[in-house]
Amino acid sequence: MLKISSVLIGVRSLQKARPFYEQVFSFVFNEFRPPYASVTFDGLEFSIEEDADYRKPDWAKNYIGGRKHIAFETDDLEGFIAKAKVHGAKIVQEPEVKPWGYKEAVIADPDSNEFLVEQKV
Repeated sequence: MLKISSVLIGVRSLQKARPFYEQVFSFVFNEFRPPYASVTFDGLEFSIEEDADYRKPDWAKNYIGGRKHIAFETDDLEGFIAKAKVHGAKIVQEPEVKPWGYKEAVIADPDSNEFLVEQKV
């Protein structure tokens, strides 16, 4: 059996990123020790990490910022987007209905990591 066990998102500062992930995604970190933090989210280890001396020189360029191709599904997209705005999310794409039966929006964290948020319509 093969399954996805973890996801890693790069951030510039765990301390600055923490409130965003706790307030927007309602994460409760089960481990928080810089440069690493993780939460178990729907059976998956979701980690945020900051650059560190032991990393390769181009780590930050490859892991911090940009579209992450991770989709979060909610039953209240408009409510989620409103909450995300209050807590500092940049709205990259406002909610729009797609022909495949979902309403989708794209938000970004303070480090410009972008996430798709969707609701089945």
